[in-house]
Amino acid sequence: MKKIFALLTVFCLVFPRLAFAGAWTLPIHQWCIEYYMKANWAKNDFGPDRDLRRFPNPFRPPNNVRSWGWSMIPKAEYGVNDWFSILGSLEYKESKWKEYTRPASWGAYRRKSHGITEFNFGGKLRFLKDPVVLSGQLKAFIYSGKGCNEDPQLSDGNSALELRGLVGKSFDGPIPFYLGAETGYRFKNRNVCNDIPFFIETGFWPLKWFLIKTEIDGYWSHDGTGNLEKEYAIWRIGPTIQLYTLYQLLAGHEIGREDIGGLITKKGRSFNIELQYGNTFWGRNYTAYQEAVVKVSTQF
Repeated sequence: MKKIFALLTVFCLVFPRLAFAGAWTLPIHQWCIEYYMKANWAKNDFGPDRDLRRFPNPFRPPNNVRSWGWSMIPKAEYGVNDWFSILGSLEYKESKWKEYTRPASWGAYRRKSHGITEFNFGGKLRFLKDPVVLSGQLKAFIYSGKGCNEDPQLSDGNSALELRGLVGKSFDGPIPFYLGAETGYRFKNRNVCNDIPFFIETGFWPLKWFLIKTEIDGYWSHDGTGNLEKEYAIWRIGPTIQLYTLYQLLAGHEIGREDIGGLITKKGRSFNIELQYGNTFWGRNYTAYQEAVVKVSTQF
């Protein structure tokens, strides 16, 4: 066991940008349902040298361009066993683009597109429960046929197969908190760049029903020669209100310290509302989005 823990420590040092809290699997025959909505907006992008610049064309003066949109992702996960879950989701997007100070002689320029861009499904297998939770996840992303040829473009038009390793741990100290990480590789079906995703998350509970968490979400993308072509990292932060836990406390039920983190460790019943603000703080050949995220989730 000590050797396994040492190996995981080395893994985290070699891959410092990993994703947290996703390693836990559901109890047998339980469901977790989440409705995810995100609004995003931008007036800058990152160039090929990771330089932040006003939208988007360096060959003509800027025209006070704005890009904005929103997306929604309903998700479902089911515990086949305590150590194996199946999961799936779909993604719907809407995107808008407008030049506010375009010369009158050019005419108005405004574009809008929307549609379901992809479906995904897969499974998560837990290999280890102690001293950390260690899991592997395999997901297939199926392109819907919508979003590649629209203006603005909603998708790169690829189906993909993604393999991730996930690690996480919760700590039941005076102020409970958790850590976790994930990374992997996404194989795309067309002659375009594959992706190396990474995700890092941590959070703590100042109150038994109130979680504050922050995360870094991003990827590297490279071509067939191994050259990095596109990359980004988004920082998000926000509170989560555990409404079911709050209800239990108000009803006079005792909530043990080990039960506070059930939202993350997926120990049992829950109902939660989460709010986040996100900012793309680093990238190359990528739009410098800001985000507002709302998540509503339940486990039963």
